[in-house]
Amino acid sequence: MEQISKNMSKAILIFINIIGFILFTILNINDVVITHTAPKEIAIGQEVEVNLIINKNNFSGPGRLKLDLSQADGITVKENMSDGSSFTFKENEVLFIWYDLPSEKSIVISYTIIALENTTGIKKIAGDFSFINDNERKQLEVPALIFKVDSELVADENSKENNSSTSSVRSIEKMGNEYLITVKTTIDNHKGFARIKEELPMNFTAEAIETAGSIFKNADGYAKFIWTNLPDSNSEIIVKYKITNNIGLDTNFTISGVFSSEKLISEGYNSGIDIPETEYVLYKEIISNTETDSIEADITLEEDTKQDTLLELASNNEENIVNSKDNEEVINETISKVVLDSTIDSFKNVIEEEKVNKEVIKEIAIEDEEVKVKKEEVVKAKKEEFIKNIISTKKVNNNVDYKVQILAGHRIISDKQVSNQFNYNGEYALETHNGWIKYTVGANSKYSDARDSRNKLKNYNFPGPFVTAYNYGARISVQEALILTSQNWVP
Repeated sequence: MEQISKNMSKAILIFINIIGFILFTILNINDVVITHTAPKEIAIGQEVEVNLIINKNNFSGPGRLKLDLSQADGITVKENMSDGSSFTFKENEVLFIWYDLPSEKSIVISYTIIALENTTGIKKIAGDFSFINDNERKQLEVPALIFKVDSELVADENSKENNSSTSSVRSIEKMGNEYLITVKTTIDNHKGFARIKEELPMNFTAEAIETAGSIFKNADGYAKFIWTNLPDSNSEIIVKYKITNNIGLDTNFTISGVFSSEKLISEGYNSGIDIPETEYVLYKEIISNTETDSIEADITLEEDTKQDTLLELASNNEENIVNSKDNEEVINETISKVVLDSTIDSFKNVIEEEKVNKEVIKEIAIEDEEVKVKKEEVVKAKKEEFIKNIISTKKVNNNVDYKVQILAGHRIISDKQVSNQFNYNGEYALETHNGWIKYTVGANSKYSDARDSRNKLKNYNFPGPFVTAYNYGARISVQEALILTSQNWVP
């Protein structure tokens, strides 16, 4: 009997330990919050951006996000923003893979879904997020995305007027060699997901100043402020960021953007509401100041002329002015004529001087615009030639090799910018892949060698270098490459 009691006590103790371990794991996992947002309805052929945010702890290491489209037939997916991961879409499965998760607490991913022709009905995109924490593999379910493909919806929303109570305004203020951008958005009972997406001028980078509690991302030519859960008590959102011209020129530019939120999506604004375009004009202030000075000079000149003339005539004709009404009329006519003649002469001089000033300013503005146009033409030509060279000189490999991707974007940046921004002066190659221009380093037959190269590249300022794989020159997943080469993955 005593032995049975001991066994039961031991079993209970083991059970309590197991429960405690499970609770610890659940609590630890529950620190990771995943949001997955998109419109409830989309049109056939419409490109709809889906946002997925993973709020995690400070852990790093390998991670994988898998999305299952087996219940979303007729839906295709394109890469948008992968936050340092490798992206693949194959056989109704989307994979975002990190060999080392970003150090930030929040991972921000977006991808685009498109409903193919003859696709209708309710669709569902489910998934899971796997990661390693404290040497244990953990897995979280991604909130399912359920939406309807409606053939009666119009894919083009550009003609839809903004009848919502939501509105945004933007201001640009020059501060030395930088520009302060302020975006003020008026909202009404908004809650849940929200985002401000600003398209930056070419050759500019952005840095957050005030985020209003959002996650800030500067990638692929956009500055983004993202809220996973916007407080419904807010009636106004104000964000600020500064932009810097990487080539150090003070030129004319424009900024456009979009504000989107769960409430706007529910109101039918699936692509959000445009933030009116704001233009910065280099010579606007100069011209404005010149015109103001000219007007003030005209007024001062006219007043001085009148006063001098009145004093002179009053001195010479004082007696006649007092004694004769007729003389008063004559004097008034004389004063008017003298003032008019003097003012006309003065105005002629001012107008001539102003014409010269305006012509000079106009010539400067024209020269600046010509320089800008020529520069854009040169950059465009070089970019096209560069991409052409990349494609025409691309070597077709007859085996599997591994490289390290350090950057990706829609524009080609110069060696100087890579050096200044990322403190890297080594060799790198460019390739085009799924509409992106990707920057890679090295070519290794062994995964372990590429892994070592990746670790060294972490000493630079790249957002998160990772290993990529190729078979006969075509990009494949690292898992496939490891299988083809019978190699083992090395952490």
